[in-house]
Amino acid sequence: MRRVVPRYCLALLIWLPLLAFQARADTPDRDIPSQIQALFPEATEIGEKQTDPRVWPVYQVTELIGYAFLSGDYIELPGFSGAPYQLLVGIDRDGIYRGVKVLEHHEPIFLHGLGPEPMHRFTEQYPGLDLRNTIKITSASVRNKSAGSNVYIDGITKATASAIVLNETVMISAIQVAQQTGLIPHREPPARVRTEVQEPADWQTLVANHWAEPLRLSNTEVENAFSPGTGSGASGDFADLYVTYLNTPTTGRYLLGDSHYERLMQEKLEPGAHAIAVLNRGPYSIMGEEFVRGTAPDRLALEQNGIQIELRDMDFYNAIDPELPSDLPAFQEFRLFSIPSGAGFDPASPWFLSLVVSRAQGYLRPDELRSFNTRYQMPERFFERVQPEARDTRPLWMQIWEQRAGLIAGLLAGLTLLTAIILWHRKVTENARLFRIIRWSFLLYTLIFIGYVTQGQLSITNVFTILQVVTGAADSSILLIDPVIFILWCYVILTLVLWGRGYFCGWLCPFGVLQEMAGAIATKLKIKQKKIPWPLHQKLWGLKYLILAGLVAVSFYSLGAAERGAEVEPFKTAITLGFVREWPFVIYAILLLVAGLFIHKFFCRYLCPLGAFFAVMGHFHLLRWLPRRRECGSPCQLCSHRCGIRAIEPSGRINYRECIQCYDCEVIYRDDHQCVPLINERKGKKRPAQVIAKAS
Repeated sequence: MRRVVPRYCLALLIWLPLLAFQARADTPDRDIPSQIQALFPEATEIGEKQTDPRVWPVYQVTELIGYAFLSGDYIELPGFSGAPYQLLVGIDRDGIYRGVKVLEHHEPIFLHGLGPEPMHRFTEQYPGLDLRNTIKITSASVRNKSAGSNVYIDGITKATASAIVLNETVMISAIQVAQQTGLIPHREPPARVRTEVQEPADWQTLVANHWAEPLRLSNTEVENAFSPGTGSGASGDFADLYVTYLNTPTTGRYLLGDSHYERLMQEKLEPGAHAIAVLNRGPYSIMGEEFVRGTAPDRLALEQNGIQIELRDMDFYNAIDPELPSDLPAFQEFRLFSIPSGAGFDPASPWFLSLVVSRAQGYLRPDELRSFNTRYQMPERFFERVQPEARDTRPLWMQIWEQRAGLIAGLLAGLTLLTAIILWHRKVTENARLFRIIRWSFLLYTLIFIGYVTQGQLSITNVFTILQVVTGAADSSILLIDPVIFILWCYVILTLVLWGRGYFCGWLCPFGVLQEMAGAIATKLKIKQKKIPWPLHQKLWGLKYLILAGLVAVSFYSLGAAERGAEVEPFKTAITLGFVREWPFVIYAILLLVAGLFIHKFFCRYLCPLGAFFAVMGHFHLLRWLPRRRECGSPCQLCSHRCGIRAIEPSGRINYRECIQCYDCEVIYRDDHQCVPLINERKGKKRPAQVIAKAS
């Protein structure tokens, strides 16, 4: 068995450099033009990257349709790993996101935990969103709903901090590009309809006030449009139509009636969408003979700010009799059309409705088209302008802390309770039964709340981030990205200085709780724990220090390789992902827990690099306050035999580098039915036991 350690060390030393090589080999190849083409499928040309602004212009034939850019050219917010995202973002001329693609990232949760799929599903929510809006992450129950200038999208379960950084990277870089390319000043935020404003209306009022705008065409005008000077002999009307906006109660309730207006606003239109009515009594149909209900009309087009906006037939009165006003003139066609919420349509600004007329040119030539339009604008009094909400300029970590205030409060309450247990440990350990209740209650809090609810499992990967900050490779603000992890680290560092590694490993490690539970199950099942010979046990302690040294060394060469090597920790599998992961990782985590049935806290003892780090950092702790007696170790060996982690040496000395401060030995120490010196004292066989603090 003595050869196990050297062989394992040799395998580890070979394995870690291979991880570094693999990380370098896994660097993605970026074919930017093809990626941009995927964002703009209709593009016929991707221009050369400009230097000011740093964008790729995208063209359809000769028309500029949008821009693509790299987020790293504008903002480099550090992610949870300490490194920024590199994103390819596409926006069109209307300031609408065409897509977001992640080209490079170093987030551990996506590299070795959830995988990249949740991240890609997250970025798929951006197309169609307006970059002028503040995009906030929330649950699916309010997805795509707006509040002011905010738009809400789904977050990523178990990766909240990483998703927030990604979203912030998208928004900040897109705003800068839009400002530099002149997209943002072109339009004000869309106005809102003032639903409380309703004025008396009839058909004459609508026409007189231009709330119903006419578009009249004679045959002569149409003929001259196709063949100038040839339509002088034509007579009669070609088209006679009116258009009106329906969202305002004044126009909508008059034309549709109260019941149909309510049906339109509550059932037929999604939030932020608009409706217009087109009424026609001329011979030229606005729909055409080949029109399909519920589709976009070929003969009508709506334009605002030089951009055509999609219209779609609502088929509003299908199988329902309309309730038309009694004074409304007779119209052969009365059709309602919707404007989608994502179109950026501003009902208070001028817009144009065009009637498209086609004329056949023979079988070998396409139809010739002419457009005739009318300008439409409702008065400002029917709308209210909503000023854009001021962008939150606070540091990103402050915004995250505010969003997670409830979790922070729950964590601080738990740490306060643990502090009370530590400070009054002599009282707590006087009653063995009460102490077991207190300890297991806190361990369940650690597993459920710290582990599964807040995702507060500390990891050796956090150490890599700290090393980056210390060496100047990353900004110190990255440590504040996840408030739960930051607070836990502060608390653990404080306990390291005072008492050593024990209070994290014994009380605050969720995977450590799973191992404790495995040991408790073994006791219930009467599975006998294996006692590793003391000399071999001491040598096996060194494995975790070797793993720690290898991972830290590789982290300076390749952070990605070190993150791969950190998979020696089963924390992501068992805690972060709740065992929902690829089968090799699940089997590995389960095997470690099964090993704990036979060797108490096997992983903690021999393999945990984080425990090794805490042991090294806490070596010079200030207090050694677990009480000992002169009889501890000679002749009494009870605590040494009962110590599950085997941190008490046969001599009775406590090795604080390995002790997890579980207090089991102190419960024995205070129990005159377990502690041999106290038993002798109780039976009057010996003088009162003397207390000493044996050097560690």
